[in-house]
Amino acid sequence: MMNNKYDVIVVGAGAAGCTAAAYVAREGKKVLLIEKDAKCGGLLGSFQYKGHTLDQGARGIIDSGIVYPMLRQLNMDVPMVDNPVKMMIGKDAMVFDKHGGVEAYGRLLKGVYPENSDEIDIIIKDIVGVMKAMDVLYGIENPLFLPKPYKLDYVMKTLLPWTVRFALNMSKPLKLMEPILTFLRKRTSNESLVYMISQHFFEDTPTFFALSYFTLYSEYNYPLGGTQSLVDGWVKSILADGGKIKNHVEVTSVDPAQKLISTTEGLSYEYDQLIWAADMTLFYSILQKETIEDKHMLEDVRLFEGKIKDKLGSDSVFSLYLLVNQDANVYQKITGPHAFYTKEIEGLSKISLDQLKDKFGGFIKDKEKIFDWVKSYVRYNTFEISIPALRDPSLSPQGEAGLIISILFDYLLNKHIVDCGWYDEFKEVVSLEIIAAMKEELMPQLDEHVIGRFVATPWTIAHRTNNYQGSMTGWSFKNQPFPVEHRFLHVSKAVKTPIPSIKQAGQWTFNPAGVPVAILTGKLAADAVLADLMKRK
Repeated sequence: MMNNKYDVIVVGAGAAGCTAAAYVAREGKKVLLIEKDAKCGGLLGSFQYKGHTLDQGARGIIDSGIVYPMLRQLNMDVPMVDNPVKMMIGKDAMVFDKHGGVEAYGRLLKGVYPENSDEIDIIIKDIVGVMKAMDVLYGIENPLFLPKPYKLDYVMKTLLPWTVRFALNMSKPLKLMEPILTFLRKRTSNESLVYMISQHFFEDTPTFFALSYFTLYSEYNYPLGGTQSLVDGWVKSILADGGKIKNHVEVTSVDPAQKLISTTEGLSYEYDQLIWAADMTLFYSILQKETIEDKHMLEDVRLFEGKIKDKLGSDSVFSLYLLVNQDANVYQKITGPHAFYTKEIEGLSKISLDQLKDKFGGFIKDKEKIFDWVKSYVRYNTFEISIPALRDPSLSPQGEAGLIISILFDYLLNKHIVDCGWYDEFKEVVSLEIIAAMKEELMPQLDEHVIGRFVATPWTIAHRTNNYQGSMTGWSFKNQPFPVEHRFLHVSKAVKTPIPSIKQAGQWTFNPAGVPVAILTGKLAADAVLADLMKRK
């Protein structure tokens, strides 16, 4: 057992788990990172397919004052290139780049909805207000990623002035927490306009978070070599500092009294501190609560377990991967490297999941009606289009390109289709509908150039990563009350669990989630366990 004893065990090698393990290993602690999948990265990273490098999760990286200082602290050499985002409605388009673009976005909307020009001006003014607040929020690199103790000059000239600006500028926008649909409906009665702005956000996304994306669109970057370069950088850092990584291993139980985990290998590992950076519902299902003797601790565990019971995961994604026998540059003027494309200006204003529910709230079993609804849902949806080789030509063979086309899709409907035995047909129907929509105006001969295609569905994501309901960003904003911390100023509390020797990190820990938040919670969890180890020493 002595060889299986670690200062810190981290479960889950997504962005949060990799960050936590890298920071713990950097301090010379004996750390083990355990991952279910064959490789690290979780929802972040790339894979190889017929000579192409394709991203499996995030299509780009947002710094948010977190990513770049983390790279420097961990001595990770991950070159980044700009990743301009193109917004497309029908035949009209604009580009968010390093110079911004919200005014151009307003002109785009006015061109599509000229009768709502005055209302669009008001909405753009709202966006600009949130963007100013975001400029303050990310006005300095996150102090958590700077060496401590802070130098007096930094505190006086940078940190304190920023704190004042934060206090003066963030109070109003942080109150914009009602769902974006509700907020926009107060600005305009045009439902098509409402959905055109909001339908590529997760359902019930709070207004502040939704509008803040118009700042983030101009700040996307892309790692040379694909998003896997970031994951590979973490792995290299962990191993270089003496950390150990075990892939293809699942944790089957956690004994908090003995500080012991058991795995599918048939082995047990002892820890002083545990960081759970994987699915939260899984953690509470395998936690051996009967070993907890402290009644107050057990009560807190059961209380939190009750908070997350029956809660919904956030929206999931259906992604179609296409390999084409055309050079990526053919698509530069069409979509650019990263685009959001809505073909129909009506958007999803007349399409609701409730149209497929019976009187008891369950999904109907009428295959024809479900598939007709799915076709309409695809046609009126917003496609996120990513072409990796337009950022880095080495990611596809010469004369070829890989296209990734994604739409938000409901996991529970996907599961219902699987349960009904229609899964293979469903994947084909959605794939062909996406190709047909892309052909009509953007890429007329697309199908003639396809030399390979496959899909990843919410069902795929759930089973490959163990992510509850195939969620892409943790808990759904529809959950009331919200089960985890969501206040910026309280993010450091998010990594604590009712069990002092166990911390948590990742998308299930804090919302809104994403790569920067995963990295941030990973760093906070690492700091917390290192502090506890120091106290014990």
